[in-house]
Amino acid sequence: MDSIREALRQVLEGDDFESASTMLKNIKAEAAITILPGMPYSLATNVAHADIWNRIWIARLEGRPKFNPFPDFPEITADGWPEVRDSFIANLNQAYEIARSEPFVHKCKSEDAAMKVLLKIAVHTAYHLGQIKLLKRALRKPRT
Repeated sequence: MDSIREALRQVLEGDDFESASTMLKNIKAEAAITILPGMPYSLATNVAHADIWNRIWIARLEGRPKFNPFPDFPEITADGWPEVRDSFIANLNQAYEIARSEPFVHKCKSEDAAMKVLLKIAVHTAYHLGQIKLLKRALRKPRT
């Protein structure tokens, strides 16, 4: 369990890379919703996608009903960006708090199943944070 806690800590707080909240902090709404040439979706849509799946997995850990995640790459408006960003960070924090709980409290069938869910959150989030970082860099680059 310690390695899963550490993986979530690194994703949330950063270690070899900046924290999720720092990465998203100064992205303006218009930039967040921009779909760059050759890209399938915006940075905001990518964040929303990661958050949707984190909420699904947190619901599993907490024994709450499943919900339909689709479309899981939703179009986000400029007005919706702050809520998407804040929800993503809040849910990532929630997953970390679940992982850190002593005793480890969850509603999964077994501790092993719960740990696998937390690992999914860490790996899936890290994967998308890498994409988000690349999109953020590409948004800063002048387009010709």
